[in-house]
Amino acid sequence: MRWLERKTVCLLTAVLLVCAALCRPAAAERWRWSGGGLSGSVDVRTFGNNRLAAADEIAKELGYAAVQEQSELVVKAGTGLRFVHGAAVVWLGYSVIPLPSRTRVESGHWWIDTDSVLRIFSQFLRKNGRNITLRWSGAGESKKIAPPPAEKKPAPPPVQPKVSVRLPRVKNVRWGGDEHVRAVLDLEGEETPLYSTEGAKTSVQADALSSSEAARLSGSREGVTLSVKSGNPSRLDFSHPGYSVKIFTLKAPYRLVMDFRRDSQSAPKVLPPQIDSPQPGRNTPPPEPQKKIELPPVKKDLPPAVKSPKAKKRKLVVIDAGHGGKDPGAMAHGYREKVIALQIATKIAAELRELGVNVKMTRTGDTYPTLKERTAMANRWNADVFISVHLNALPKGRHSNGVEIYIMALPTDKDAMALAKIENAEIAESGSGKKSAKADKRTEMLLAILGNMQQNQKISESTLLAEDLFQSGQKSGLDMKRVAQAPFWVLRGAAMPAVLIETGFITELAEVRRLAQPAYQQRMAEAFAAGIVSFINR
Repeated sequence: MRWLERKTVCLLTAVLLVCAALCRPAAAERWRWSGGGLSGSVDVRTFGNNRLAAADEIAKELGYAAVQEQSELVVKAGTGLRFVHGAAVVWLGYSVIPLPSRTRVESGHWWIDTDSVLRIFSQFLRKNGRNITLRWSGAGESKKIAPPPAEKKPAPPPVQPKVSVRLPRVKNVRWGGDEHVRAVLDLEGEETPLYSTEGAKTSVQADALSSSEAARLSGSREGVTLSVKSGNPSRLDFSHPGYSVKIFTLKAPYRLVMDFRRDSQSAPKVLPPQIDSPQPGRNTPPPEPQKKIELPPVKKDLPPAVKSPKAKKRKLVVIDAGHGGKDPGAMAHGYREKVIALQIATKIAAELRELGVNVKMTRTGDTYPTLKERTAMANRWNADVFISVHLNALPKGRHSNGVEIYIMALPTDKDAMALAKIENAEIAESGSGKKSAKADKRTEMLLAILGNMQQNQKISESTLLAEDLFQSGQKSGLDMKRVAQAPFWVLRGAAMPAVLIETGFITELAEVRRLAQPAYQQRMAEAFAAGIVSFINR
């Protein structure tokens, strides 16, 4: 009898162990991929309802270095690939690729949706001269695989990724908002905050908080509840059923802003920008330049790679010299941005005319069209291309060189966002002591609008224009730094492909001296004119 009891106990134990194994979340699988003579395998895991693959493993098996830089994974190549922790987009060079779920960092890997990751790496390979299409060839060939059976239990709280990056310290949490709920986290330090949203829960990681600090920061407002968990790192969990959330950071002081909007408000109507025509007699540019800047002899023969625009239809390009009049722009080493920008813009216009392109300028002298008026002119003239010319600047102690070309889209990085805020300073009301704060607020508003514009055809065309300008600059031996994205108001109202060129850094003495030389300005004008013509001939 005792023998029978022992046998029964062993049998029940075995059954329980099998059931426990079936109910446990699926461990990592190895999925095989192949394409173009290449093959490999990669870890795949199930997180909730999402099947994700380790993107960093794929990059390394393809022979590329994948380096973690703060909250980003950068795949090094001529046209690089950037995965950003917690973001539902990937940057391929300076193009944005949307993802169906947010990038996840856990167990030392960067996890990307299996339906997207091979498509992204195929585009990455083609951008770097390898015409290869990757496909799943083994266990993961089917896109949707049923999850293992599990008991119907409340879903456990999401596991926070362990990322070896420094985190900012949360000093205080403030609540506000009228039509929506706003939570503002006052931060200490310069580190990038890490956050993720899953359903109706958003979690923010922060530097270590004590139990008393966690209790002080916890709170709620109109259905949005904050629960703070102490530890290292600490976690701030926002529960917001019925709300969607928009998150962004602001400087001076450094803070993370979280706007919770009711789901019915989460998709506001984006109205077309209202274009105000310049007032008669004010800031209206004359049809031709009043003062011609002395130019070096113009080349009679076109460069081999440049063809004149097709004779069927002469395109119109509008060249905008940044700042002007009461707005000098950036100033350093005795130079003013508005002066050099006008000189370069005038030379670009002259070179384009020599190539058979119709050109108009938003200003030809020391006048001051507003940001809105500049694109209003281009729209009224039915321009095909809009180019805004500027000089870059950095705060004291920071240094950089080279040409940057910007399109209006979600910012590439913090430097791009900071530059946009500088260039957008004019949109605040003059004479107000809160000018900078108001300009930053308007920039952040534009940033929110751009979140719904990533598929806009104008952004795609502007990217092609920026690409042609960048390649032409490289062929001419200019110091081309990068193409990037940021929310510039001067580009907002343009109904045509539009870019902003930061021709160099006025804060770098050697570079600004070079930018002030007519010969270098002419060389730059020829390169950019060739890039514009290349785009037109598409």
